[in-house]
Order: sequence, then structure tokens, then C-alpha cells
Amino acid sequence: MRKLFFDIKYYFIVCLLFIGLVLFGVFTYGKISLHLIVNQYNSPFQDIFFKYFTNIGDGLFAVFILLGLLFVVNFRTFFIALSTFLLSGIVCQLMKKIIFSDQLRPSKYFSTDQLHYVEGVVLHSSNSFPSGHATTAFAIFLFLAYIFKNKHYQIIFAVIACLTAYSRVYLSQHFFADVAAGGVIGIGSFLISYSIFITIRIKWFDKKFKSLFKNKSKNKKVSVA
Repeated sequence: MRKLFFDIKYYFIVCLLFIGLVLFGVFTYGKISLHLIVNQYNSPFQDIFFKYFTNIGDGLFAVFILLGLLFVVNFRTFFIALSTFLLSGIVCQLMKKIIFSDQLRPSKYFSTDQLHYVEGVVLHSSNSFPSGHATTAFAIFLFLAYIFKNKHYQIIFAVIACLTAYSRVYLSQHFFADVAAGGVIGIGSFLISYSIFITIRIKWFDKKFKSLFKNKSKNKKVSVA
């Protein structure tokens, strides 16, 4: 595990710094006051940018990433990704729908004249904690950082994850506490999945999916001969 942290330390540094700053703001000002303060800093460019950028945290985006990885990485790495996606999603939904089902979103705390709302964005009112988009973003981009490991890629992936989380606050779909919790769930889900699948000693786990097709084609050639 120590080697993992060293290999992708830049992703952890950026994301943990973001989560730390968010939590500091929440504990200092309170989630409602902090939301009002940050909501004042808006612009037409940010409205358009975050309106579409937030979709990166959608579960469908993660599914596309998983399908693409199936033909690139080996089975071990793919199962780490799949487990991370499923575990983070299950934990997040359990917390949203059962444990913290009474947590309301910003639209229920403020009147329409108190906040800046982005036109065309349908605001949700319930199941605020934690943020599902933030959970998915931190989990998926941590996994991508693990694959590529390059310092610059790690920083880029971390910034994308943090911006996705911030977009949920900018659009008043969540409070900062919600996205911070989502970040912790996403990162934690990857670490748990990694610790499980990295230790499994199964020979075919280190093969790639496309190798199955190669084996089939070889068997066909042998049978024809």
C-alpha cells in the first residue's frame, strides 16, 4: 500500500488538499453560510462550463470508462476498477437513501432570490449527503491516475475530480460537506478494492481480455489443420 501512495502521491496531494480546505470552510462557517458565500462568485462562463462539466461525475461516464478499459488493461486491474465503481456506488446510495435520507439540498434551504441558479439545471431537493457525482469522479479519476502514474496526468485527473465536485456546489445541487464526503468515499472505495484484488494470486488475472480471443483463434487454426 505504501508503494501505491508513493506512485500516485500527486493525485492524493491535490485531492486531499481540496477536501481539507472544504472541511475547514465547513467547520469555520457552517455548510449553509459557506454555500451562500461561494455562490456569490459566479459568471456566465462558469454557468455554461459547470452545467456540462458536471456530467463527468455521472455514472454513465464511469461505465464508458470501464468498457474502454476492458480492452486495454488486464483482468486484475479491470476488477479493481469495477469493484471501485460498484463499492463506491453502493456505499453512496446506502448513505443517501437510508442513513442520511433526511438531508435536504440547497434548493430547500434558500429562496430563489437568495441564490444564483443556472438556467436549465433541474434542481433536486432531497438525498443531499453524500454527493454521488463527487464520489464517482474521485473514484474513477483515482483509478486512472493509478493506471497512468505520470505526475502531470495525476495532477490533471485530480483537478478534474475536484472541479467535478465543485460543479455540484456551483450548481446548488449539493453543499460542500456533501462533495467532501463523496471524495472520501470514492478514494476509500479504490483503496479497499486495490487491497483486495492486488493480493489475489490467480494466473489468468494478469492476462488481458483480448488474449481470450487470441486463444480461440489459435484453437480454430489447430482444429482446421
